[in-house]
This record gives sequence, structure tokens and C-alpha cells, in this order.
Amino acid sequence: MYKKLLTTLLTILCVSGFSQQKYDALSSPNTYRNIDNPNYWKNKMPHAAYWQQDVHYNITANIDETTDIISANQSLTYWNNSPDNLDIVYFHLYQNAFQPDSYYDDLQNQNGKSPKYGMYESQKLGTVVNNLKVDGVEVKTEIDNTIMKVYLPTSLKSGDSISFSMDFQTYFDNGGDVRRRMALFNAWGYKHYNGVHWYPRICVYDSKFGWTKDQHLGKEFYGNFGTFDVELNFASNFVVEATGFLTNREEVLPKELREKLDITNFKDKEWKSTPSVITPYKKGETKTWKYHAENVHDFAFTADPTYRIGESWWEDKVCYSLVQEPHASRWENAADFGANCIKVFSEDFGRYVYHKIIVADARSGMEYPMITLDGGSDPGYRGLLAHEIGHMWFFGQVGNNETYRALLDEGFTQFLTAWALIKIDGEFLIENTPKSKYKQRFKEKVKAIDSRVYYAYINDATKQNDPVISTHSDCFHGALKHGGGYRHVYYKTASMLYNLQYVLGDELFLNAMKHYFETWKIAHPYNEDFRDAMIQYTKVDLNWFFDQWLDTDKRIDYSVKKKGNMVTFERKSRMQMPIDFMVIANDGKTYDYHIPNHWFVKNTDATVLPKWHAWDLLQPTYSTEINIPSGIKEVIIDPTNRLADSYMPDNSSKCNTSFKFNDNLWKYPDWKNYEIKYQPNIWWNSTDGIKLGMNLKSGYMNHHHLFDATAWINSGIQQDQTTENYSDYDKLSYRIKYNTNLDNISLNSRINLKSSYIAGLLSNKLSLIKSDSKGNNSLSVDLVSLYRPENSSDHYISNEYWNKNKYNNRIDVNLNHTYTYSYGKGDINLSLKTSTLGSDYDYSSISLEAINNNKFGNYNRLKVNTRSYFQLGYGANWAPESQLGLSGANNEELSENKYTRTNGVICSDMMSVGNETGNFQMGGGLNLRGYTSYLAPEYKEDGELIRNTNYGTTGASFTTEVDVSSYLPYSIISKGIGTYLFADAGIINIEEINRNNYKTAWTDIRTDAGIGFTYTHRNWGPLETISPLVIRLDLPIFLNRPPYGEEYAQMRWVLGIGKTF
Repeated sequence: MYKKLLTTLLTILCVSGFSQQKYDALSSPNTYRNIDNPNYWKNKMPHAAYWQQDVHYNITANIDETTDIISANQSLTYWNNSPDNLDIVYFHLYQNAFQPDSYYDDLQNQNGKSPKYGMYESQKLGTVVNNLKVDGVEVKTEIDNTIMKVYLPTSLKSGDSISFSMDFQTYFDNGGDVRRRMALFNAWGYKHYNGVHWYPRICVYDSKFGWTKDQHLGKEFYGNFGTFDVELNFASNFVVEATGFLTNREEVLPKELREKLDITNFKDKEWKSTPSVITPYKKGETKTWKYHAENVHDFAFTADPTYRIGESWWEDKVCYSLVQEPHASRWENAADFGANCIKVFSEDFGRYVYHKIIVADARSGMEYPMITLDGGSDPGYRGLLAHEIGHMWFFGQVGNNETYRALLDEGFTQFLTAWALIKIDGEFLIENTPKSKYKQRFKEKVKAIDSRVYYAYINDATKQNDPVISTHSDCFHGALKHGGGYRHVYYKTASMLYNLQYVLGDELFLNAMKHYFETWKIAHPYNEDFRDAMIQYTKVDLNWFFDQWLDTDKRIDYSVKKKGNMVTFERKSRMQMPIDFMVIANDGKTYDYHIPNHWFVKNTDATVLPKWHAWDLLQPTYSTEINIPSGIKEVIIDPTNRLADSYMPDNSSKCNTSFKFNDNLWKYPDWKNYEIKYQPNIWWNSTDGIKLGMNLKSGYMNHHHLFDATAWINSGIQQDQTTENYSDYDKLSYRIKYNTNLDNISLNSRINLKSSYIAGLLSNKLSLIKSDSKGNNSLSVDLVSLYRPENSSDHYISNEYWNKNKYNNRIDVNLNHTYTYSYGKGDINLSLKTSTLGSDYDYSSISLEAINNNKFGNYNRLKVNTRSYFQLGYGANWAPESQLGLSGANNEELSENKYTRTNGVICSDMMSVGNETGNFQMGGGLNLRGYTSYLAPEYKEDGELIRNTNYGTTGASFTTEVDVSSYLPYSIISKGIGTYLFADAGIINIEEINRNNYKTAWTDIRTDAGIGFTYTHRNWGPLETISPLVIRLDLPIFLNRPPYGEEYAQMRWVLGIGKTF
């Protein structure tokens, strides 16, 4: 009996074996589900209870280059491998996100955006499905924006399959301004198509969620593994590439044509020069490109008549580069770099299962199975290429639900980005050599691991502003793109993986990563599956590690101190880690030590010390005696810099510090050191002459202990010696600024201290500032003191609105709110000021300022900027320098600007007041620029002077500027020139306001109007961090209340530094 049964079983196996086509991922028929497919999930189940669904798409599509519409027929076979019977299925219609009234449109509105849509988008034409049938039967459907619900005619039983057929149209569009990865753009007079998420895609049904039917909000995706057979019909001049193996290569890309398209033919072509014509366009003449792909969960294509082709192989894997011909000269190495990435990732993390990778010059930065859509040029594009190619491992092969938890692909790929750059190019980024000799002299090399991983993470972690990364990709505070902390699914995750390498040791970490990849390739892991795979392989309890990194916002922060031979470590934050440290002895020798935090001890050559088992609030310090014959010179935590400590200066017993010349080139802040930078500072005014000074700036990550100090020796050289007592000037001046965070007391809080003695004015200010996490709202409390000593030179004072030997002490409270709306942004500031102890003045004020920047018209070219201002002042003893200016800034505000604080660049004649309008104005106060320097007298009916109203205590104004700069020729705009129309209107008090006179205590309204011009000087030679200088010329042609002797309308000019608001 047993013999007969065995014979029967062998016969069945033989028959099934011979009847099944041998596995071949490169050609039809579909062999994805074969027993000899080593990548099929049933043949390598991640665990005993695992299952996933299978798909086989057949799509025939025509891309009409005259209408930009894809017209297609799709059939889909869907296998239900779940234990559940299914009565309903769901499809993604991704392109429906980019239209009015969509969920994504609402998200844009909630973020203050007013999206502009193209021709098809405005008509709500994304993907339109027709003739949907299930096993030949028409079915009922419901569409909710990007999700289509399909009611099955009969239940799909567990273990059975079902077939769908449908026609659909998907619409390209390039008239909108919402980021859309399915792109159409003009490439040198030709149309370029990026076809992504262009077909109805069945949702994933998995064991965690059942149907995963997230609305598409512009971020991530999730798809079923299986097979795609796709035919793409294009005009014959297009060069096309796509997911899968091109089965009719000899037909659409014969050898002769391929040779003409080879990138090496264009290696000397001038950058961005007109492309050649290799295949002329003939309307109606088409080619059909046929692709077969297995073990993939998506299908994408790119097409462009100007594409030229590069090719490079690693073993049996090929990387094709597709570059627009005008870019070919800087894409020559793209295929070679891509092939190197395949090699590195295959050897270090697991062999690539597909036969090819495409890197395409496509104005993008996205990944799809076997194809990446990129941009840029060498060497800058290397990081982008490495990242998108890395996605072929984590996203392409390891197909996690990136919509739910993007960290498993974006974060892992960010880690691979740095890994590949280091393996291929070395520790430092390859960058273009600057033309400037100054930049060549001072430009510093940038480490790949810093630029791609640690800088971005530490920048937020040190501010305690890094999020919990185990978060749905659409739930990072509802922000768009990479806002709201979403970027840390990239950077925090990458830092976590380098930290895991630090914890486990290099070899165990890499082997565990290979195990995870091999276990979950062509399958669907979640966070817990990665965690389990790493623990399963290493046999190390890593739950403490993953709990901290994935599910909390804890961060690493250790410090070290030494006293004699005693070394003490402190854990200042709540995340625990093992500690590697190095001791530098007085004789120069180094000694390595390791402190485990659990029973596990990694493979290390370091001396292992007793474990420091501590967490959260427990055991915050650890001390050990290190006996070294010559004594300890310095102790350094983690010399490999993989710990990801959020405050690095105290990771050394000597404090990690760098001291450098401030070259004013843009650089990443040094996350490893407290930076101190010095530079000379030279200035001039007519009283001090040439001021010779030195500036010191220091701080950590632009957040901790920021210090900015300048001291000058006032030489008297080139001073104005025509004035009386010209030698009466201060021999020294200084300015000190210090600010730091108060995060340990209250997040998003800072303390600022400013002190200066410049141009005869002693100024001190202490501020406490509290803002919300997004920086949209802030509250500051300032203690202000202004004082001019009796012996300070009169030459420092530009006009009579200053008193000597008087303390102007004040408390200021400022509440600020910034906001965005559909056509612009705004800023509201409420300010309360009052004199305080020790002041020689007694006054108070409350002011409200609202500034709005609005954009209208095509491409938001027309900009309308407005400023509303109101101040109510009290007190009979006002500091003259703090009064409300009718035409602009008061003297207190002028004293804060180096151009206007004293005679010099702007002379006193331009800032003095009189019976005529003047020629210099600084924005501020009521901002009636046409009345600058004018006393603005107010008279009674009998002609008696009430008072001059160029300054007051209470007033209101409204300013409008209509910026039309974008309508100027580019040749003018490129030179930094802008223009606008303006109008100002306001009133100011003629006597102190009280409840009896509040209706009559005002001047009549004053208005001005005219045209203005700005010149913005941005080019400071090689210096990159110098702020732009804006020089303004306003022509207030009309005044409704001109001075005596002036016309209502006449030519007037006013010069200004900086914009009015």
C-alpha cells in the first residue's frame, strides 16, 4: 500500500514539474509563483504563519504625445493567499490626488497653500476607469478620491484567484504647481514623460491591516509583489525605459540605433546646448516597447526623445543611464557609479535579484522597481543616485508598507546613501573644485556620513526637536513634503542604524542586516519584523534599543570628566547606550575601553569594564579608575563618532572645541565641536574715524551658548576734522551678544543678553523668549536700558532727539504670530512697553503691527505687500529717542543699524529735520516716507503752532507696496533691481490722548504715493554668508499735505537702506 502511495506522489510531482514552465524572470509566461523561483515568498517564508497576495498585471497602453493622455487596457489576476474570504477589493487611483476638492487639496489648504491646477487637473481628470469587470461580469464600484472600492460578484475564497479587466485613461499635466511625481515637462522643445503610479493598482491586503487603503497625500506607497507584462506605445522618436526586461529590444532599439544613442558620442557636448535629432518625429509613426517583470510590486516608465544611453555591468547586472543629451557631458560616469552601487549593496547587504537598474535624468528624485528618476550632474548627483539605487534594496526588494512606516525604506536607504558614498568615493564627498582661490584656500572637505546622516539628525536632536519616527508617513503634524519632522524617517533612522553598528560591532551588525534582507526580500515586513529578525540572528536582547529609537523621542547625551585617574561619565538624557571611550595618556599613548550597558559584550579589542546597567532616571553616573603609568591627558567618548550624541562638546574631558578663522563660507555647523571663529572687523564713521576691531563668534549647532563679541579701537584716522572738538571721541567700543536655549527648563525657550557701547550710547538688553514648536508664535519679555554719558561726544548724535545723562529703562513685552493663507503669509506683532525702575523717563505704549505678503496673478508674479500699524502712548515724560516717528524709524531704532547710528555713511544733514522734506528714510514708525525729515507742523485755525508732529506718541498708518519686479526683463532682475508702486497714509497725535479728546487729538490724515526701486547687492565675491544689502530709492511724487512751497505732485526722492517693511 505504501509503495503504491509513494509511486502516486512521485508521479504527481513529476507531472507538475514537467507541466510548469521553468522559472525565468526575463520573459513570458509568468513564472513568479513557480516552485523553482527562489524569491517567491512561499519558497522562503519569513515565518511559518506568513502569507501575502500575488498579482499579475497585463497592460497595453498608448501614450498620446499630442494630448498627453494614456489610454490603456488592463487585466489583472489576483490570488487570495490569505486565510480570509474577500467580498470587496480596493484599488489605488493615485493621480486623483492632484485635483480640486481632493484630500491632498484639503491638506494643502490646511497648510495655507492655494494650489494651482493644470488643464486636466482642474477638470478632476487623474485616472478614469471604464468597463471594469470581474471574471467577465460588470461590477458595482465606489470612488472616494484616490481609492476605488469594488464589490465582487461572488466571494473570493481563500486560496482562489480572480481576474479583473478594465479600460482606463490617465492624464499627464504640467500646468499646476503641486508636486506631482507623474511628470510632464518640456525638454529642449520635446515632451518628457515620467509615468509613475499611472494605472489602477490593487491595494495590499495583509495580516496587519487587512485592506491598506490610505488616501494618497503626496508621500508614500505600498504594493503587492507579482508580475507585470506591459506594452507602451509611443511616438517613434521617443527613447523609453521602464521596469522589467525589454523583450523586443531588437525591434525598438536595434544595434545601429543604440550605437547612435550611446552617451560616449556626446561626452564633449557643451552643457545645455541644443540636442541633436537622431530619430525625426513623424506624427502617427509609433513604436511599442514591451516589458516583462517578475518579483516586483510596481511598474514605472520614463520617455524622452533627447535621452542618450550609458551602460555599465557588474557581473550579470547592468546599470543603464538615460540622460538628456544637453546634460550628457556631466553624466558620463552615471552608469559606472550605478554599477558600483549595485556591487556595494549586493556584497554588503544581499545580492540584487533583478537584472538591471535605470538611472534617469528626469528632474526628479524617486524610486520604482528597477528604475530611478533622478537629476543634477556629477559629482553632486552621486548622493541622489546612491539613495535611489539603495531603494532597490529597501522598497524594491524588501517591500515594506512605506505609507504606514516610511522609516523601513527611506531611513534604511539614507543609511545606504552614506554607506555607498564612503565605499565608492571615500570618507569625504567628491565636490567640484571652486574657481575662487579664496574658496580653494578655506573650503573644507565634507564627510559623507555627516552630510547624509548625522548633521540633519543632530541639528534637531540637540534642540530636542526630533520626532517619534514610528509614525504614519501622513501624520507628522499634517505637514507637507518633509516638514513636521517627517525628514527624520530618513536621518534619525540612518543614525539609528549606525548606532546599532556601534552597539553590535561591525561584523555582527552586517551579518544581521544580511539576514534581515534575505528573510524579507520580495515580502512585506513591518517594524516588528525588522526588530525580530535582528534579535533572532544576533541572539541579543535589543528590545531596549528599538524601544528607545523607534517609539520614543529620547536621545543620547553623555558627558565625561576626569580627576586624576578617576573618570566619571554622566548620562544627561534618558536614552541608554554602551560606552566606547579612548584615553589619551600624557606620553601620547592611547587606550581603548568598553562599558557594556547589558550582559551582552560586543566583539572588541578594547578593555571591557564592568557593565553600567542604567536607564531612564536610574544610575545617571558611572565612575571608574583608570590606572595609566604616565597619567591621563584626555578622555574621549566614542572616537568613531557613531554614538549619535546630541551634545558633543562634553564628550571629551577637555571639551571638544575648534578654533578657526571665520572665512564667511557656507558650511555645515560642526556637530562634533563647540566652534569658535574669529575675524577682523573694520568700520568707519566720521567721529571715530576708522574703527579697527576683532570679532569672535562661538556656539554649538547654532543653538547652544551662542556668543558674538566685537571690540574696536577707534583710531581717529579719516575722521571729520572740520568739526569743533573733533578729537573728542571714544577710544574703545564694544558689542557683546550671548544667547542660549533653556530647553532643560522649557522647550523652545531662550535667554538673550546684549550689551554695547558704540557711538557714545551704552545699550543693554536682557530677553526671555518662548515660542511654540513650529515657531509660529512667540512671546518675549525684554529689559532694556539706553544711556548716553554726559562726556560722550556731541558729534555722535545725528539730530536733537537724544538726551545725555538720562537713563531710558524699560520693560518690553512682545507677542508675535506668523501665519500662512492661500495667497500669502502674514505676521502680527503686539508690543507693550513701559518705563521701569531707574528710568529718568515715564511713558508707556501699546502697539499692533500687521504685515501681509500677498501673491496674485499667473505664477504669483504680482506681489501686494501691506503694513498696518497702530500705537497708543501714555506719559508726559517720553524719552525723545523712543517716540513714534511719523515718517519712519525713531532714533532708538536708528541706533541699532550700523549705517544710521551716527554720522558717517549717512550724514547728519540727511537725518536732520526741518521745514522741507528730506532725502533719507528708514522703515519704521508710521512709515510715511514722503514726509521724511519734515517737522510736519500743526496749527490752530488762527495760525498758532500747536506742535511739530514729526514725532509723537500715538498714531496709526497703512502702507501698501505693489511689487511688479517680476514683470521686468530678466536682464534687469538678474542685476538685483526691483520696482514697486507705493502709497502711505497715517495720522499722529497732536496732544496726549485721553478719554475726553480721543476723537479730536489727531492731525488730519497725511498720505503719500509714488514709485520705488530697490537694488539688492548679493554678490560679495567669494563670501557666502554676508547678508544682502538693499538700497532703496523711493519717489514720493504725491503728498496730500506738502510743506509750504512744495506742490502736491512734484519730483521728490528718498534714499533708504533696507526695505520699508
